[in-house]
Amino acid sequence: MDLNSLINKAINRFKWYFDSCYWEFCRFLRKQPDHNASEIALTIGITTFLNRYDYCFKPLLIKTAFLFPECQIIVAANGNVLKEKQQIYLSEIRKFCNLFSNVELIEYSDPMGLSHLWNLIIFRAANRKVLMLNDDLKIRVGFRKFILESGIVNESVATINSSWSHFLISMDIFNLTGQFDEGLKEIGGEDDDYMARLAMLSIEPGNYRTDAIASKDKKRGRAGGFNSYGKDMSKEEGGYSTLNVNYLNGKWKISDEYFDGAVEIRRRKNRYWKLR
Repeated sequence: MDLNSLINKAINRFKWYFDSCYWEFCRFLRKQPDHNASEIALTIGITTFLNRYDYCFKPLLIKTAFLFPECQIIVAANGNVLKEKQQIYLSEIRKFCNLFSNVELIEYSDPMGLSHLWNLIIFRAANRKVLMLNDDLKIRVGFRKFILESGIVNESVATINSSWSHFLISMDIFNLTGQFDEGLKEIGGEDDDYMARLAMLSIEPGNYRTDAIASKDKKRGRAGGFNSYGKDMSKEEGGYSTLNVNYLNGKWKISDEYFDGAVEIRRRKNRYWKLR
């Protein structure tokens, strides 16, 4: 790693440290940061599961509920093959979510695919637009300002930092394109499948960049490498689910080079897709 990269990394870490101090100050005063006071007509969806409860989910929900008190927040707690631990987890997350007046919990004993969780959150949303968040994210105090001022809430579908770990979707797009494919029974590939279907309709999601949200440092090892099905994701094809990869390959013809009849998904390694 060169000197500039080391300096940028150090600056980024300082920014997050400074933000954490500012966050604690705001919480102590029980006062929101003095950003734009306009209300946001938005539902926020968070998908989570047992392995990420303490390290990832709890701090994310605390900050999200604080920054967006007027927004409906729907949490989907996925099931798990570890039945006894799952019941203890559901009891704990139920009590935790009940601490927030704007949080609704959907809970499962058995594991479900991410597509199903996303679909159910969108169906239950009280607003026409949904901001979907993974649980392994950290946000800065300035995230609310980004949502208010970036223009993303005016989009029909858009990603943040070119990632579907955090994306906005409207009911208009959901009704036009259809649900996320629940043939994807586990985790992985939901975004690729949906982008290909959007491309078939000549729709390209918007994209907005910000340093107010980022993935947690997975190298610290607290988030866990096993999914709700008890599978080690590092050993799964695609890094998430061999089952989902096989499903996609059976549904789509996929290539990194153009072929006749294919639609293009830009900014992806496998850019060209066509239904089989």
